[in-house]
Amino acid sequence: MLGTVCHSAAEDALTSLIDVAEGYGAAPMSLEDTTDAFTYYWEDAVPTIQVWNNYNADSALAAGLEKVTNWYNEIFPQVMPVQVEYTFNVPLIEDDERIVRLTGTVDLVEKDRLWDWKFPSRDYTRDRWQYDRWDVQSIAYCYAMGIPNFSYAVMHPDGVGRMDLVRNQQHFDWLRTKVLALCRLLESQTGAYPLGDNGWWCSDKWCEYFAQCKGATIGGT
Repeated sequence: MLGTVCHSAAEDALTSLIDVAEGYGAAPMSLEDTTDAFTYYWEDAVPTIQVWNNYNADSALAAGLEKVTNWYNEIFPQVMPVQVEYTFNVPLIEDDERIVRLTGTVDLVEKDRLWDWKFPSRDYTRDRWQYDRWDVQSIAYCYAMGIPNFSYAVMHPDGVGRMDLVRNQQHFDWLRTKVLALCRLLESQTGAYPLGDNGWWCSDKWCEYFAQCKGATIGGT
């Protein structure tokens, strides 16, 4: 939820840049405007949170304001937005047996770069080598938008990190191979799909089928 609210404040600030460029605004949002937007969205979000893990309401507010401030100071001055929170829906596989479409929402589209904001509790950039090798999000987004450059901006507790990735046709072909293999697995399946209950999502709170699945056999968690 904290990350969602940070995204909302960033979206407002970026939209104000587009408005200025198109002649609908006198000036982009200031840092104070952006942090005020975060506070407004956060106050609406707090009553919806049922379980607190790493934060409480006050510590999350403080952390969010710091993250949004770092995003505004380090990232906002660098970007020239064309689209904000842009949703794509494009074909990935079309053959005689199936049509598979790919959909997602890009945080920021520039003329020659896509961006995704992360507001985590740790620095993802320490795992940069993993993102280089097998990050699906950057491959999928670059394929869908026809833009090869993708950047993660990571607003972690110690500041801001950045990962710049470049994706090409070889990455796109591999994505198709992965998805096609999954399609064939599902299409050839004769029984129930392999069930996995080793996660927080396997509960009556998160899964609407829990009562007919694990809940029906052991009576609950």
